[in-house]
Amino acid sequence: MQSHYLSELDPLTATGGIDTSAAEINGTGFARSVTLNCNAAGPVNSVEYNLGRHWTTFTATAGLRDDSPTGGSLTFEAAVDGTRRYRETIRLGASREVRLDIRNALRLKLTVSYTGQDATNVYYGSWGDAQITGGKR
Repeated sequence: MQSHYLSELDPLTATGGIDTSAAEINGTGFARSVTLNCNAAGPVNSVEYNLGRHWTTFTATAGLRDDSPTGGSLTFEAAVDGTRRYRETIRLGASREVRLDIRNALRLKLTVSYTGQDATNVYYGSWGDAQITGGKR
């Protein structure tokens, strides 16, 4: 079974800043992460990848990067071919395992949204070790 970390792939689109380096989420390090920043000035940030109908599963650990401001939370969403498959608001110091069936999918879009806390700060939403598996690439 083949696999690729999304940090190794070129995105089709990205609406704001994207960081594909290591991230620490809820005290755990993830070497190959996709991190999107957002705040009051840029409340939604997303990145979209071409899956080419080659993959079966998307996995990641979603949460705010540990260097985000205290008290923050972000809404994490994942959409497959335009249909939302995952949505959860996560606070700093928490994380969620994400596992999606992406069989026969052409596109995967990851979105992080600002939830309205302190408007002067930037928050970092990370998809830790975001990976697609089962591919033919």
